[in-house]
Parts: sequence; C-alpha cells; structure tokens
Amino acid sequence: MINLAEFIDLNVIRKSDLGYMLTDGKEEVLLHFKQSLSEHEVGDKVKVFIYNDKSFRKTATEIEPTITLTKPDFVKVVGVAKGAGVFVNINTPKDVLISKDFLPYNEDFWPQIDDVLLAHLKIRKDAITAKPLSRFDIIGMHKDVIYAEGEKVKGYVCRLLEKGIGIVTADYMYVYVPETQLRGNYRLGEEVLVTITKVLDEEYYGMLNGQKEEMIDPDKELILNYIKKHNGRIKLTAKTDSNIIERELKISRKAFKRAYGGLYKDRIIDFDEEGTFLVKE
Repeated sequence: MINLAEFIDLNVIRKSDLGYMLTDGKEEVLLHFKQSLSEHEVGDKVKVFIYNDKSFRKTATEIEPTITLTKPDFVKVVGVAKGAGVFVNINTPKDVLISKDFLPYNEDFWPQIDDVLLAHLKIRKDAITAKPLSRFDIIGMHKDVIYAEGEKVKGYVCRLLEKGIGIVTADYMYVYVPETQLRGNYRLGEEVLVTITKVLDEEYYGMLNGQKEEMIDPDKELILNYIKKHNGRIKLTAKTDSNIIERELKISRKAFKRAYGGLYKDRIIDFDEEGTFLVKE
C-alpha cells in the first residue's frame, strides 16, 4: 500500500505526457517530470516521497522534503490562513498546514510570513499537515552543544507561557526566558537573539533585553512612551512595587530604576507625592 508522507521504492510502469507512472503492484501514482531528478525507463525502481497534490491525490517526488513524520527540522512560514492556521514550506510543491489547534488562541501571536518553526509532519484526516515540537521533543533532539553564560544565540520563539516564553536555538537547544527578562510581546516563530544567563541542571535560562549598558536607552524610551500615553503623568515611581512595574512595563524593577534615575538626572521627568510627570521645557 502506498501511504502518504513515506519514502517508498516504486516501479516505473509507463511514461505519460506529464511524467512517470509508478506502482507498488496494487496502486499507481504520478511522478511529474518536474519532480524527477533524472530520466527513467520502464522497469526502473525509483525511491520517492508521497504527498498530496492540490486535488488531494497521492503524488510522488524524488526531492527530499525538509521534514518527515520522524525527522523534524526548521520550516519557514509562507502563508497565514485566518481561522485555520499557517502554511509552511517543506520543499514539496504543496505547502502544508499547521492547524490553529497547535497555535495560540489569540491570532495576534500567530507566526507571520518568514517566521520559523521547528516541526514534524503529521497525517490528519488523510492529509499531510505539520505540528510544532513540544519542549520535551526539543530537549530530546538537541545537539552536543554547550552555551556559556553571557553568550548570545540566535533562536526562534517556540512556546508562549503565562510567566515567560520558550526559545529553540539554531542548535536545537531549548532556552526558557522568564517574563521579567522580556521586552514587550512576542509571537510564535519570531526570530530573536537570546543572551544565556544561567545553566541549571542542564537547562538554559536567558534574557531578551540585553545587558544593562545596552538596554538603558531603550528602557528610557519605554518609560517615556508610557508616560506620554498617559497624558504626561503616571502613578509609577522608583518606590513602586516590582510586580506593578513588571505588569505595566514588562521590565524588571532594577531596569526601571536605572532608566528612571537617568531620566530624572537629565531633568526629563520629575516626581511628587502623586507620581511621576514630564518636565515641561
């Protein structure tokens, strides 16, 4: 039996105007000329990958897909279908769907075109689809790589959690970033540069807000924009509880105090018993 998403050796039984007809002795599929890596003769045995064409007919290709049922890898998002999911390219003529069932409920956090996901193939209702890897799947496949504290590594957002996000690096390593080390919101599949902050029991922790020196100006801008959004006055001060600061600005209290102190020193802001306000020029 010829099954979807599998590699199989099939025999060439005839040549048509479109390509080669292949069989396992019971079922026939078409290997289009464009999907053939070389010319074939009747009787040749050809190793092919089976996928659905646009009419959902079983079709063959000699070109190896990026991912399979048992071989996960990074795939690029090439389309977004609102209410349904996102399409990823797997190096076959037909892109495959990652269902909304595997994506955040809020579509604002769905991957966008050119974002990257780590996924494997899945058969669903007689069609080839794809599914992002879980944290445990990622941990189980990582390479023999060791990161040092302070090292900056390219990665992609693979999990959106209540208290942080998960990132999978280009080396298939999983890094957890707590919400206090984030700047704003992130979407699934978004490319980021994560700084490794801690290694604990072979698990990596990171930050996406850079080192203190690098982030002082962006933090100033963040606070200023927040004040301007609230008509030039806010209730936050250097004495405000850390939980409130993290909830409102998505930065730590230490980062807030560094930037807040810089703005005060530059006479851009001032404060009184009611809170903080912009200094009029």
